[in-house]
Amino acid sequence: MLSADAESLVVPLSGIDQNGVHTSSITFGYVVRDVDVKALEEAANRAAEEWRLLAGRVEWNGDIKSYQIRVPVAATLPPGYALTKFTTSQLRSTKLPLTPLTDDSATALEKPPAKYFRHPSTFNSLADFASKKAPLLSLHVSFMANCTCIGMTLPHGVFDATGMGQVVKAINSCLNNLPWVPPKLSSSNILTEELRRLKESENVGEACPPGLADLQRDFSSVNVKNVLTVGSSVATELFWHRVKAGAVYLGPEVVEDIVSKVKKQAAAEGKGWVSTGDILVSFIIKAAYLEEGPTSLNSIRVSAAVSLRSALAPSNREFEEYSHNALLPLAFPSLTVQEVSAMSLCDLALIHRKAIENVRNIAYIQGYEKWVPTIGGSAIPAGDRKSDAWLLSNQVIGGMDKFDFGSELLGLWHYMLPFMVPHAFTLNRLRGGYICDLFSGIRPSRMKSIEKALEGIRNGTPLVL
Repeated sequence: MLSADAESLVVPLSGIDQNGVHTSSITFGYVVRDVDVKALEEAANRAAEEWRLLAGRVEWNGDIKSYQIRVPVAATLPPGYALTKFTTSQLRSTKLPLTPLTDDSATALEKPPAKYFRHPSTFNSLADFASKKAPLLSLHVSFMANCTCIGMTLPHGVFDATGMGQVVKAINSCLNNLPWVPPKLSSSNILTEELRRLKESENVGEACPPGLADLQRDFSSVNVKNVLTVGSSVATELFWHRVKAGAVYLGPEVVEDIVSKVKKQAAAEGKGWVSTGDILVSFIIKAAYLEEGPTSLNSIRVSAAVSLRSALAPSNREFEEYSHNALLPLAFPSLTVQEVSAMSLCDLALIHRKAIENVRNIAYIQGYEKWVPTIGGSAIPAGDRKSDAWLLSNQVIGGMDKFDFGSELLGLWHYMLPFMVPHAFTLNRLRGGYICDLFSGIRPSRMKSIEKALEGIRNGTPLVL
């Protein structure tokens, strides 16, 4: 047990860390041929020893009604103090379905269950981590008949994808004897301080800047009625449409072909620049509506979590290595499914790019911080039976694939537990290509539509243009 003195440092969490994500944990699952378990465990412990935030414990501060991390900073830790949690499972009679991933792959993947990557005793919420005084970092290794599964789990209330990427870098550096510099610890939270300053300052732009009106349309206050509405929509997807998790892998040659064509079109039409991420997430959404899109009477709501680091870093370079959640939501402008189905892939990618640009500026951040208190302090996606809702997270910047286990990387999976609304997906790099992980479930009819689009790519007759 650590005392609250020079032996420990309190690292405060921001309101963003405790606004929804505090109830969840995220597991990244890696599939390899084999791994040196002892070396991996030693590397994880060494990473936590060198970057003491990983060795910290969540605790509740009743005086300020906020969670915080108590980080051990003494040269010698108390006897029996666990730096990490490390578990293994022997599943030698179980085979994991493995799809070969090649440079020209355009294929749907079967998503393995989370139990292969996390121990049943792994916690999710900050409340559980605090009450059990559990280590922040959990690693679980399952030895299968044809491969090895390695899961890294962290509380989402402490790290976003960028922060989790820092954890990957830490463990990988210790595992492979690479030089690295741990992010520095601080007894203050620079995000809390900056958001407070912006909230209390005069507006640098419009009170409701571009993008915020779209968010206000698609998000609502957290009250019983709105929560029940969202719950009803989720129940419909789960029990009526029978959503099922899945994934799509696009090899580097396929990605290059799709991206180069879209970028060439955008340049030729003078419409501006789009990123690979803009194009690929738009491809998934358009592909899902190949069949139902032309006749659907629904509107479509697309939201995403966007990092604020690049917008805040000019005023404080420490935001560049900020480990905790530095995210705000964006929303697409009002669109119908038919409009999305009819527009070009280029035009939908441009909408995605514009939505991101609308968030990554001080005026939007300031407007959001002043708006949220007027609806009770937090917002959730609005539920509507006549709207199709999508939630996406481009996690490529985190570098979650930069883990060298000394064995070929056969798969990379994302799990957010205990729950996430259906039609949420992440985008990550894998083997030079990209994996879109529809981790929370998608309607089987829409997955079949995506598979049809992938077949078109393989046959040289692309259907999503």
